[in-house]
Amino acid sequence: MLTFSLLRPQLVRLAVAAGALVLLGIVAASVVIAARTEANVAEAEQSQVARFTTSDLLDALISAESSQRGYLLTGKPAYLAPYTSAVTRVPLLLGRLESVQPGDPAVAAWRTAIEHKMAELAQTVKLQQQGQIAAALALVDTDRGQRDMMQARAAARRLMDSQRAALTRDLLGSRFGTRLLVGVDIAGLVMLVLLTLFVGRSLQQSVRALGRSRQALQEANQALQAGRDQLEMAVAERTADLTNANEEIKRFAYIVSHDLRAPLLNIIGFTGELQTATNRLNRFVSEHLEPAGIVVPEDVRVASHEDLPEAIRFIQTSTTKMDRLITAILKLSREGRRVLAPEQLDMTALLGGILDSVRHQADEAGAVLTLHPVPPLVCDRLAVEQIFSNLIENALKYLAPGRPGVITLEGGAAATVGRARMLRYAVHDNGRGVAARDRERIFELFRRAGPQDRPGEGIGLAHVRALLRRLGGTIDCESTPGEGSNFIVHLPAEPVQSGASGK
Repeated sequence: MLTFSLLRPQLVRLAVAAGALVLLGIVAASVVIAARTEANVAEAEQSQVARFTTSDLLDALISAESSQRGYLLTGKPAYLAPYTSAVTRVPLLLGRLESVQPGDPAVAAWRTAIEHKMAELAQTVKLQQQGQIAAALALVDTDRGQRDMMQARAAARRLMDSQRAALTRDLLGSRFGTRLLVGVDIAGLVMLVLLTLFVGRSLQQSVRALGRSRQALQEANQALQAGRDQLEMAVAERTADLTNANEEIKRFAYIVSHDLRAPLLNIIGFTGELQTATNRLNRFVSEHLEPAGIVVPEDVRVASHEDLPEAIRFIQTSTTKMDRLITAILKLSREGRRVLAPEQLDMTALLGGILDSVRHQADEAGAVLTLHPVPPLVCDRLAVEQIFSNLIENALKYLAPGRPGVITLEGGAAATVGRARMLRYAVHDNGRGVAARDRERIFELFRRAGPQDRPGEGIGLAHVRALLRRLGGTIDCESTPGEGSNFIVHLPAEPVQSGASGK
């Protein structure tokens, strides 16, 4: 049953196609049969016209002969009226017959017999009119006229028999075509009725199934709408919770980093004082105690000259690093709380300004900076400047040693994502490159890849990705170690709604 249900649409399509073919066949057959029937009727009409014309010719010929006989017997010109009429009608009727049956040998034989008979009649009439009655009667006594008339009648009979046979054949053909056309129409109508019943029944079942499906779809839509409403409420609640948690994290990061900075500054200050005091103590020992012959214990001297300065340097290095980290956290926290201010940006000019600001670094590194025209966009100027400044400075920082650096900026339109039309900007370099396992790690906070021989805390690229997320954009890294990297930025051409608040 399931298999038949699956096959039903195909059967309906086949039935509709078969119906179309039947209609096309009926039309084609009807056209052909009708054309043939029409041709048969036309031929029958011609045969009938030929029969009538042949009969008229024979009548005219008989009338002419009777008129000739009466004139010869009486000598009265009044008897010549039928003959005179026949002289005019016979050529006309012969012409009509030849047009109806062109090239027919029987018609040609008929013409010859008529011409012989008319010539004999004309000769006798002419002799009578000239007063040569004896000569005219002598010509009649030769039986020439009788032979010509018998030949003419025989030719007429053969011609009329062939015309009758042609008429019968044409009428039968016409009748057969009419019956065939009726039969084809009836057969096609029966097939169309059967196909219509099948298609109608199938459509009726499909309509009922469609009604059931529509009812089920409505119920499913209602259930889906209820689920969607619940989901939207849940999403709204989770979004609100996430927003609040995010704000709390930002405030916590700001407070923690701010509160950590005060004791860190105290540690830095006291470490400086401790270093100053240690230097004074070492100078006092060197300048006063040792010249006075006072022996300083070795462990005290080592602690004063070596251990204590080393510990102070370690404290200073650690506090300096911690200060940079706290400054970075504060910067990220403040940036996340800043309200975006979109404006129309000439990106070619903006990127050109960034390149000009690092031109001296590029010259010192022996690198060539190239900027191709890029499309403008509407975005927050400060955020865009920070994004591309970080990417360009990062490219300069990690150039391959021993190879002239080449850094290129280019861009263009990208695919539409959802309703946003995205623009593509790329920063190419021929530097060290990034290993495949590190291409995502480099965007994490405080994470770096490759040899750690350049200053930095692993903040720049993390800051870039955070800014791009706020702007509704993305960043990807394509890289081959030893050949270079390609950082691809996608930004919406029009600004997105900022989630930052001004709190």
